[in-house]
Amino acid sequence: MTAFWLVATLLLIGALLMLLPPLWKAAPPMAEPTAGGVNLAVYRDHLRESEQDLAAGLIAPAHAAAARDDIHQRWLEDVAAPSCVASHATAGRGSAWALALLIPFGSVSTYLALGDPRAVEPAAVRPTAAAGRARHDVTPEQIQAMVAALAERLKTQPNDAEGWMMLGRSYTALGRHRDAVTSFGRANELMPGNADLLADFADVLGMAQGRRLAGEPARLIQLALDADPRHGKALALAGSVAFEARDYEAARAYWERLIGVVPAGSDIARSVQANIAEARQLEAGGSAAAVAVPVSTTPTLSGDVSVSPALAARVAPGDTLFVFARAAQGPRMPLAIVRRPVGAWPSAFVLDDSMAMAPNLKLSGFDKVVVGVRISKSGNATPQPGDLIGQSPAVAPGVRDLRISIDQVQP
Repeated sequence: MTAFWLVATLLLIGALLMLLPPLWKAAPPMAEPTAGGVNLAVYRDHLRESEQDLAAGLIAPAHAAAARDDIHQRWLEDVAAPSCVASHATAGRGSAWALALLIPFGSVSTYLALGDPRAVEPAAVRPTAAAGRARHDVTPEQIQAMVAALAERLKTQPNDAEGWMMLGRSYTALGRHRDAVTSFGRANELMPGNADLLADFADVLGMAQGRRLAGEPARLIQLALDADPRHGKALALAGSVAFEARDYEAARAYWERLIGVVPAGSDIARSVQANIAEARQLEAGGSAAAVAVPVSTTPTLSGDVSVSPALAARVAPGDTLFVFARAAQGPRMPLAIVRRPVGAWPSAFVLDDSMAMAPNLKLSGFDKVVVGVRISKSGNATPQPGDLIGQSPAVAPGVRDLRISIDQVQP
């Protein structure tokens, strides 16, 4: 900031040094004829003519004397008047003083009124970065407001395919699978053949029909693989379709193709290897008991929620259960969230990256997360006094069989 004002001051001084000296210096006395000098020459001519007329006898001596007296009187009046040179010198110095005051004052005043002095401060960058980080600390009510605003905007911009896809993912994260199906369907009409969209559409459609992928979801998965044979989520879902149909050989084949796509040694790879082992065991005639159908290519959090006996009487049909994961250390925005009516206890849940609210904030991006649960009487995502709540300890994504008890009341 000091350097800025120093440079500005030097520029002002330079401008004044160029403008003021010519105005400050008085004009030379003979720079131009004065009005008095011109009149004196005229009076001399008149006096010479009067003397010539007197010598020629054209006027009487008394008339000649009166003419001389009149000429002398007018000449004396002109001599007493101030000279033009003095007037010009005084005016030039006045202009110099005016500019010396007006230019610096006007420049500084205009900059302070229209400029931004903070723009030259290095510290100005820091609040911007802090503001960017603050944008990630989003509350549940802000999430609901953002989703509602996006839905409202798409009413006026119905051909925004990316907007419809984002709205579908937002509804999926909120557990509004029917609404998500509608949004993904609209996006697919505007952007056919997109493998990412087709895989997400198939996934949420399967969730909407009771976590079953047979039928239309299976068709969409095949379209995704036609568009991109190495699409990770589509390969995982295709394996799940075959697994549902008890075609364990086909399921294993899809998941073995998936191993060639995901990073070696990653949590995803270990999860897929476990699925392959289960399929191979069933293919060889092993037991199918307790074998879950995988539907995600990323680490998942799964488990169940129960209500403590002391609070069980406060749960009523029609209440809404929210299950969400947040970073143990980091932004408050949910990394994954599901919403559904309360039912029988314990209530099972699965959280994965497909339920993320923002592309850069997912379960797989954090080493430790906590899972929170809440029962809402109003169905509102915003915490309300009297809501029933519970929370897990910090765990790593990929943990299964997590047990969470709802044992507190929102103050």
